[in-house]
Amino acid sequence: MDLLRHLNFFVTVAEERHFGRAATRLGMAQPPLSQGVRRLEASLEVVLFDRGRGGVALTSAGRDLLPRARALLEDATGIRRAAQRHARAGRTRRLGVVPELGARLVAALATELGTVTEDRVAVSTATTVRLLDDLAAGALDLAAIVHPAPLEGLAGGPVVALPTDVLLPATHRAARHGASVPLRQLSDLEFVTGPRSAGPAAHDLLLDTLDTRGCTSAPADAETLTAMLAQVATGRAFALTADPDLAAHGVARHPIAGEPVPLRVQVVHRGRPDTDPALLATTEVLRAAAGARLHAAAGARS
Repeated sequence: MDLLRHLNFFVTVAEERHFGRAATRLGMAQPPLSQGVRRLEASLEVVLFDRGRGGVALTSAGRDLLPRARALLEDATGIRRAAQRHARAGRTRRLGVVPELGARLVAALATELGTVTEDRVAVSTATTVRLLDDLAAGALDLAAIVHPAPLEGLAGGPVVALPTDVLLPATHRAARHGASVPLRQLSDLEFVTGPRSAGPAAHDLLLDTLDTRGCTSAPADAETLTAMLAQVATGRAFALTADPDLAAHGVARHPIAGEPVPLRVQVVHRGRPDTDPALLATTEVLRAAAGARLHAAAGARS
């Protein structure tokens, strides 16, 4: 006999004072409940209830045993919760991110993921192509990538547009004229960005966007954000960034004049995007960051 299960029958009937109501509360039929209580009484060799047409009443033995039964059930619940905490403590959720997000946003994503899953979070940084490969291979649980990219069977959440600013040499003439910089004024500089191999689809779309905006700059590759900043600081290149904290001596930051050129990102995993709480929660972090940056930009312009 499952003692805890049958004690739960006993406690529920005692609280409801009625087998029918107790059965409804437990989500079961009344006959198995009545049989379970009688089985418990036979095992304990006592009668727990005086049964009548209007319901049931505790016997003296039932009144004595009820608080003890409740204590046992509470202890069992506590043991299960403690065991679950220990089990979760041994789990690690693996989050991959593209470097373009920046340290502050990555920390917010990791914090939210840990809160939702109650797991430890391990963060790794890589290109979109590498992150998708690691997800498909099972080396990651979740990844924030640059859109567009072929998901090939992986599930992606909604695409979030993070506002970007232009980083350009502080000595460049466009840095000395107003707050917003038209991209066409930067054609004398190289456009430094990540290599095409990091995410071909997004890379090509970005270059096409610059071309339609009248910016004919030659692209230059930078493997890291540090290398990108260094090229801008030398006075030979400009870059676009969604990271509000990215800065260096000799580098000016300005909004882009005209239509924005956002960094489009999405969270990807191997499950269903409409049901996974981790994917939904991290996507909300991206949306909140996008909204906060748009608000800050509007405040700076006013």
